[in-house]
Amino acid sequence: MNNTKKPGPRAILLLGCPEVPVQTSLAIYLTDLLEKRGAQVVIAGNNAALELVRTSDPAGHYIRDTADLDGTIGALAQKHDDADVCYVFIHNDAGVSYLATASALVSGESVGIIFGKDAQALAQECDDLGLKHIWAKAVHNPRPLKSKVRSEVERWAALTK
Repeated sequence: MNNTKKPGPRAILLLGCPEVPVQTSLAIYLTDLLEKRGAQVVIAGNNAALELVRTSDPAGHYIRDTADLDGTIGALAQKHDDADVCYVFIHNDAGVSYLATASALVSGESVGIIFGKDAQALAQECDDLGLKHIWAKAVHNPRPLKSKVRSEVERWAALTK
């Protein structure tokens, strides 16, 4: 009898600059939702974004694997890494570019999580480019996006069964 456990799906979260407060809490929330559905989660970001995430989870209950954002994009481009799903946190035009890049590089699907004061305009940019996303004008309070994030993960998890 083979007791080898099959690894779960791989999820990558791409975090931008942590200028908007909701990003850190939503990243930890999303990580928890994905891990409860068996996903192996890697959070990729710049030093500031990763330090905020690590500081918010000092005992490592949720954050297990982190990586440099540029290194992760490079590994995806060189086909040294891949993901079943990639969630890109977006609060400015650079985030839309990261989503477009992830959509081109990841074999699974890429989904933008758009927040901040310009969320509606950024969502329109994603629509114009045919990029999958969810959005809300969340800046300090993550509540407007929590149920959308949960629904998105449930939708994705249903597709992976």
